[in-house]
Amino acid sequence: MNITLGFGDKIKKIKQEGCVHVFSVNLDAKALGEASQEALVHLQSVVSLPGFRVGKVPLAMIKDQFPSMVKDEVLDIAAKAALPEILKGSQLNPVVSPLLKDVKYDAGKSLYFEIQFECSPTIEPKGYEKIAATRKVHVVTDAEVDKYINQVREYNAYLKPADENEAAAKDHFVIVDYDTFENGAPVKDGSVKGEIVDLSSPQTIAGLADAVVGAKKGESREFDAPFGDKKMHFKVTVTEIKKKVVPALDENFLKEAGVKTVEELKGNVKKLLEQGSSEKTEKDMLSQIEDALLKSNPMTLPPTLVKEEAQELLELFKKRAPMEQHLPDESMLERLKPVAERNLSLTYILHHIAKKEKVEATDAELEAELEKVMARLNTEDEKKKGRELFEKRKEYIRASMVESKTMSLVKDRAVIKEEKA
Repeated sequence: MNITLGFGDKIKKIKQEGCVHVFSVNLDAKALGEASQEALVHLQSVVSLPGFRVGKVPLAMIKDQFPSMVKDEVLDIAAKAALPEILKGSQLNPVVSPLLKDVKYDAGKSLYFEIQFECSPTIEPKGYEKIAATRKVHVVTDAEVDKYINQVREYNAYLKPADENEAAAKDHFVIVDYDTFENGAPVKDGSVKGEIVDLSSPQTIAGLADAVVGAKKGESREFDAPFGDKKMHFKVTVTEIKKKVVPALDENFLKEAGVKTVEELKGNVKKLLEQGSSEKTEKDMLSQIEDALLKSNPMTLPPTLVKEEAQELLELFKKRAPMEQHLPDESMLERLKPVAERNLSLTYILHHIAKKEKVEATDAELEAELEKVMARLNTEDEKKKGRELFEKRKEYIRASMVESKTMSLVKDRAVIKEEKA
């Protein structure tokens, strides 16, 4: 740029709110004249008019016929001239592109605009030594093992027809057809065919289960019941009666589970439950450590990064959650904002701890991580694409490894008390 702006002369810091810094830039007639001349020369290289070749249009004609383009070019030149001076003079570390705002342009006289920067929070990490945390150890009992196995058996239960002439009982499932009447007249859309009813559970139609208990296949029952704010009459016919069969803990069940004995099955289930319990305990303990770090290192975050993090969380939620659970995006973003702020705050805290403690991820560690990825891929084409993606995301992966190592450091230094859950 041909124009130079003196920091503190034409550029002033006018506001700071947390990570947001705002500077004003004020060009007088002389500086604006220099920027305008440069803008006209730039535009001359791209503007064409009838009778003139590109690059030969008189500057005066460009100024008269393209005032909006001249203004935009002048603003671009002035902003690009101001940016390095602001960054050099204020030692800012922007995390998103600067934002131009509140532009006031008076051709040939003055130009005023503001530049907004969002910067990383700078903290001196504290409170990460000897964090007090509790590891709640859960001992898996035989009763829990039995309960889990029984739940698996229940999950694999199936229905089979009841014996001929057997009456419906509370432990049966029945398939029924029914008609609905109001004041003796059939209700529109009140005829239902083939509805399955668990007689041991509450029903949407009060009295339905009680009405069919004792009925045999093909028999009908009638009863009255409230439906909404009305009283209806129902005629129900039992078309099938079925028994729920829970698989026995026998040879077939053990074979399906990939074991030979009940003791082996219980041993495997106990290991599974212990692993789940251990993971939950570890997650809870890490959450305690994270809470302590956040409490000791409060900070204000760049608002744009919070929005971007919340948006990423929203996209992840949309992929995982059933469509019927989706709320309007704006509502979901507001709900996810605290999670986004927590994630970003922890990232910044761990980054500053890593810097202070000189935690790094070496090239050798990165190569080892790549080898783990390669080991999970089969074809040469998959491995080629895997290497290319790894290379593109190399610095992101390095940062993630540093973050993980730093959390391990904090955890290793924590004062952890074990308690039985």
